[in-house]
Amino acid sequence: MEKNLTKIVATIGPACQSEELIKQLILSGVNIFRFNFKHNVIKWHDRMIQRVNKIASNLGVRVGTLIDLQGPEIRIKLPKDSLIISRGQILPFFSITHPQIFPHLRSGQNIYVDDGKFKFVFSKKSGKSFLASESEGVLLDKKTLNIPGVDFPFPVLIDRDFQGLHLAARNQVDYVALSFVRTENDIDVLRKEMKKFELSASVVAKIETNKALDHLDKILTVSDGIMVARGDLGVEIPLEEVPYQQKIIIKKCILKGIPVITATQMLESMVTSPLPTRAEISDVANATYDLTDAVMLSGETATGSYPVQAVEIMQKTLSFNEKKNLVDSRLRFNFKVEKESELLAEAAYGLCRSLSHKKKNFAGFIVFTATGQSVRALSRYRALYPIFAFTRDVRIADQLTVSFGVISFTLNEQKLEKALSVLKKSKYIKKGDVLIILYPTPNKGTRVMGLSNVN
Repeated sequence: MEKNLTKIVATIGPACQSEELIKQLILSGVNIFRFNFKHNVIKWHDRMIQRVNKIASNLGVRVGTLIDLQGPEIRIKLPKDSLIISRGQILPFFSITHPQIFPHLRSGQNIYVDDGKFKFVFSKKSGKSFLASESEGVLLDKKTLNIPGVDFPFPVLIDRDFQGLHLAARNQVDYVALSFVRTENDIDVLRKEMKKFELSASVVAKIETNKALDHLDKILTVSDGIMVARGDLGVEIPLEEVPYQQKIIIKKCILKGIPVITATQMLESMVTSPLPTRAEISDVANATYDLTDAVMLSGETATGSYPVQAVEIMQKTLSFNEKKNLVDSRLRFNFKVEKESELLAEAAYGLCRSLSHKKKNFAGFIVFTATGQSVRALSRYRALYPIFAFTRDVRIADQLTVSFGVISFTLNEQKLEKALSVLKKSKYIKKGDVLIILYPTPNKGTRVMGLSNVN
């Protein structure tokens, strides 16, 4: 059985909420489902999280769950689901999630909505606020609003986010993503609130502001993962800079050994078309050449007409292109090797490079882990072979689903013969295969490396 090394995150929504479609998405290659808390009521998300977990369990597939909090993000609140906008139209300023910004706005400021698809110019007249449209089209409710270059002192979390954290704790969600992270302090605030809910999920910082780019190194030190949220980022900074910043963020995440998700508009045309553009396929492929851990679908699966086809096309694109990354990653990245887990990971990767040239039956790694640290240390080398992670802790197994190349299992008896039996039954390995094994030592983490021939 072969799986992609690069993971797929799919946003769940009205277009794919049925049990049958969720099942098809999982079988087509989805590794993690994202629940966007900016949309739908809390009860809907509660029901969907439970549905995803139930279907994944019935299929015997490990699937991660990620909730995406709104944070200090500004969203419009229309009186109806959509509004037709004409170029040159003057309209009253929308109701928004953070009305406290109005006194700080100045006439002539540019305001962007829906990842920059709509541009307006702000003006004040007789104490009232107006927007002059420089775009046209159908504007949907609850879309993001950006005012580039302006940093408002918003709270890190809004009331709805606290409801989301309560729901996440009740359903043992694996990842919590925070929108519009500005500095490392935002992540600290989120962690303190998560602690109150006894929520042990991994924290994913969404990088979508210029200020976050300025504080990226410090944000990396306090986060468990990063999302390159290119939609809003492409409004906050010039569009031509987004590809460069994507590469920088991914590189820094790899060096740090934390997973990174590349997101937004990857197959955007498939919201309405059964086939993507060639440029979109190139975008997905280039993310694999950047060595991202995961790629994400948003509207393509949440509201699109072809959610399953979008996942299938993404899976095929990843599968073909990730195999072409043949360059030794040690030549591409200046890895710091200090911790014992990092030393062992480097040795295992070096042995992998040697074995893969000499033995056609090299099948990957088996790593026994208590914390996932040794698994992530190995994953950052981006070996083109699966890392089979075995842990007693189901939370660790779930939180490894986003990491490049990792296929995780829970196993109470951390014994090689038990692990091999699981892999044989799952058809990941066969007789004659060779694997590199990273063993634990009592109370000291993963410290020993060996080889195993499957018989």
